[in-house]
Amino acid sequence: MDATAPAPPKHSFFQHGRGATHYQRVGADARPVVVLVSGATLPMGIWEPLVGPLVEAGFQVLRYDLPGRGYTRLDGLGADFQAHLEQLEQLLSGLGLAQPVHMLGLASGALVVAEFAVRNPSRVSHVCLLAPDGAATRFTLTERVLSLPLVGRLLFRSSAQRTLLARVPRYSSRTHVQAFIREQLRFSLSSPGFHEGVLATVRTFPLHQGEELYRRLASTGIPTCVVWGAQDPITPPRAAALMRTLFGQDAVQVLEGVGHLPFAEEPGAVAALVAKRFRVE
Repeated sequence: MDATAPAPPKHSFFQHGRGATHYQRVGADARPVVVLVSGATLPMGIWEPLVGPLVEAGFQVLRYDLPGRGYTRLDGLGADFQAHLEQLEQLLSGLGLAQPVHMLGLASGALVVAEFAVRNPSRVSHVCLLAPDGAATRFTLTERVLSLPLVGRLLFRSSAQRTLLARVPRYSSRTHVQAFIREQLRFSLSSPGFHEGVLATVRTFPLHQGEELYRRLASTGIPTCVVWGAQDPITPPRAAALMRTLFGQDAVQVLEGVGHLPFAEEPGAVAALVAKRFRVE
């Protein structure tokens, strides 16, 4: 068999000390691995538009469901920032990925990727931050309320579906992308542990204090690129100047005509951009 030929998708559960993580690997084992880390509310299915183009570009793709999202249950995992880092470390180690991997994180997932790279620089070849949280993102009234121990939990449980589905048009102006996001969100909302998982993200992630983390990432010397959609109202590119200072002028791309999920609107363009960056030594 050709070692570079695409392998059939593998949906599996990795059992580890604190629970089980649902993941998928696509692409030949001999290829360099790109790890995709989702944001707070969406399952790993949100990456579907990007998986094929990345495989066609010569990578193996590993994506997985975060605690309480998709098919990864919260049972025993925990859902705070440290738990996300432990989940990622255990998955990579358990799958025997000894060579450095490329990492791509969306929104709050960018914080997980950045922190993991800072702690494990020898295990990460390149980093790409997509619409990253943590730098120049505003602390909304909703987040302030959700941070309240009892009130936040009760409010989110009663309003999560209505609130999250209502903001879908802010992700993208394209109707087919909106339909795709709604499908993914509805599945996420039905996942056991979803509400607790999202609340833990709001309460324990450095969603608005990530600048120092990104400075530490820059100090590792790991090649990093940052991609925003110019029409993203959720995590707008206000921090583009800061990121250019940290990672270099050509490391930051603001894509015109797209919103919060550039890879869902223009998957071919994003895959080409990522592939080019990940092959630069």
